[in-house]
Amino acid sequence: MIVINLGYSANYVVNKEDAMTLIGILERALVWEEKYVSKDNSATGKSHYLYHAYPSENMPSMKIVPNDLYDMAKLAGKPIGE
Repeated sequence: MIVINLGYSANYVVNKEDAMTLIGILERALVWEEKYVSKDNSATGKSHYLYHAYPSENMPSMKIVPNDLYDMAKLAGKPIGE
C-alpha cells in the first residue's frame, strides 16, 4: 500500500495502481488560489477576490507501507477521541 500526503493532515492510503493514477492526475493539475483584497488595499476602493491558477511547485509525498502494517492500522481504525 502507498500513503500519499496531500498537505497538512491529509494522508490517504491507496493501492499502488491508484497511487500512480492519482499522482499522474496531480502532475497535470494546476493549483487554485483565491486571494481576498480589502477595499483599503484595492485600486478601485472596493473589496474583491483575485483568482490564480498555476503549476504546482510541490508534489505530494508518498511512502510505501508494508501490508502487515497496513492490516494492523486498519484493524486499529480511527484514534480514540477524534
